[in-house]
Amino acid sequence: MNSEETEMISRCQRGDQEALKEIFDKYHKKVYRIAYGVVRQREEALDVVQEVFIKLFRSIKDFKGRSHFYTYLYRMAMNTAIDHKRKAGKQFMSSLDEEGSFEPSEVAEKGPERILLQKELEEKVKLAMDKLPDEQRAALIYRDVEGLSYQEMAEAMGCSIGTVMSRLHYGRKRLQESLKDYVKLQAQGRGASTAEGLDEAGKEGEDR
Repeated sequence: MNSEETEMISRCQRGDQEALKEIFDKYHKKVYRIAYGVVRQREEALDVVQEVFIKLFRSIKDFKGRSHFYTYLYRMAMNTAIDHKRKAGKQFMSSLDEEGSFEPSEVAEKGPERILLQKELEEKVKLAMDKLPDEQRAALIYRDVEGLSYQEMAEAMGCSIGTVMSRLHYGRKRLQESLKDYVKLQAQGRGASTAEGLDEAGKEGEDR
């Protein structure tokens, strides 16, 4: 930890309310991304964020600094999100309330067909992520969403770097397996569209 963060945590441990707010402001968006990656619904993710920071503020006096603070917080966020989802007793469907909305300018820039394909792919990926074991999903979120190093992931997950790499490998392999039929269909569709376009162009040439 850098000296500024060490001082902020020390102030929190002494009950400084302003320092608690600073920690929340610095980390709540990252905690939200982790939570959303697990529970897949905006309101549920916000509930997890609230629960995580309540836990953190109650337990921060016990933080000894043996690991990086953010890996300590990420581990708490991941475990809380997984527990929250298990308690709900069901798989959550992805909400497009936040990530599924787009502006008219986006349609103009990318075209409506491309936007719809992109949203469909995002939905497929989210559903495939839901099917992964918790450990593999956590590894993918830590690495691909939060950009943690293998060492940081090992600290956050409480395992060796080798185990981290194994979870990433098998998580990505399962994702590819879940998405391969969709990707294949999309590729076939693009090929058919290209062929139709060439055929139409040929007919126009003959008419001339």
